[in-house]
Parts: sequence; C-alpha cells; structure tokens
Amino acid sequence: MLYDAHTHLHEFLDSRIAEFVREITITAVSDDYPSSKRTIDLANTYENIVPCIGIHPWNVDKVGLDELKQLDKLISEARCIGEVGLDRRFVPPQTFSRQVEFFRVFVNWARDYGLPLNIHAPDAWVDVLEIVRRADVDGALFHWYTGPLNLIQEIRDYGYYISINAAIKVQEKSRVVARETPLDMILLESDGPYEYRGGITLEPPMVKEAANIVAQLKGVGIDNLWESIANNFSRLFRV
Repeated sequence: MLYDAHTHLHEFLDSRIAEFVREITITAVSDDYPSSKRTIDLANTYENIVPCIGIHPWNVDKVGLDELKQLDKLISEARCIGEVGLDRRFVPPQTFSRQVEFFRVFVNWARDYGLPLNIHAPDAWVDVLEIVRRADVDGALFHWYTGPLNLIQEIRDYGYYISINAAIKVQEKSRVVARETPLDMILLESDGPYEYRGGITLEPPMVKEAANIVAQLKGVGIDNLWESIANNFSRLFRV
C-alpha cells in the first residue's frame, strides 16, 4: 500500500478515484463546505480514504462565517481538519486577518476534537507554527513544505510532520527539504489535481516516483522508505 497525505480527491472523477484507492491510502483535503461534504461521502464509500474538512485560506474571503457552522456539523465524520492555514504568498495581504480568524477556529477544533491539521502555509510557516503550538494541538502536517530549513527541527520537536510533494521531480527546493528532513517526520503527497509549473498535473500515483527520489536522496532502500512513510502516516492520522 502507498500513501498520499494530501490531495483534493473531491476534484477527481469517481472512476479515477476508484483506480487510486486500489493501491493508495489517501488523505483527502477539502476547500469549503460542499467539497468537505463530498470528501466525507467518498470516505464512506472507500475505507482507505482519510477525510479532512475545512476551508482553504484562498477561499475565506469568499464565504461567510455561517459556512463554519455548516462544517461544524461534519466534524463527527471527519478524521482531519484541512486544507486550512495561512498564506502570505499567493493571496492579497488584506485577506490575512480574515485568514487568521478562520484558522484559529480550525485550530481550536483540532485541539478540542483531537484531530490532526493538514496545513497550507506558503511564506507563513512561522506564523502557523506559532498558532498551532500555542493551542497545544497534538498532530499537524505542514503540507508541501518549502519553508526555512532551520524551522524543520522545531516542527519535529513539537511532534509535527512535513510532506514532500511529487513535484520534487522538478522542484529543487523540495529536494533540499527532503535531504534536510529526518525520515521520522516525512510524508509524501500529490496535492492533485494541482497544475504545477511546466505543465505537470499532479495525481496520487505520482507519490511512487516521489518515493524513489526521496529514497535516493536519503540513501535508504525504497522498502525502508515506505515502511517509514507508513509509520508516520499511521501515527499522524491514526489509521
């Protein structure tokens, strides 16, 4: 069994999802209430889907606080909160205070319900870590980590994880992060169906190629790498 710790499964056709879950255990993140509802429905159909509910930081200025009340009704069926977080890179800076408002709600849910966070944090890695650790959240994944190398050990000290994206095949920063990150905090992800620069459409099966690259960079056998990934995935998502 392979593992994808972060993908937008709700965006794929049902036929493709059926293909993916034959060999991949997938943590499926959501972007808003409708996608959260579909993610929960998918998890009720396929046992090896870990469903996350949330509102993406790119969407917080497009929805009202009433959407949080709708999401609250899905918590009992969720096994993770995500994709949530803060973004200083891709969205207008005037949305940041609202991002923080929403993110604090999700962080409190994660703490109160004992759920891990699946976090988006481009150029806001330090901000996010500070909020999460102050809330005493047990589990968190910093998805597609490309942040400061000197922050990796601090993330590990709090028992949190980072994921290496399948874009490692062309993204040098991901290779650097993979080299510097201890195996006991690494997960792999596709973030599918994201269109990455150079025309690459990311999909869950691409974690297989990513694993080969990471294993080579870490100087370990591919079976040993997947064993480590499986252990990390199990600890974080409690599967």
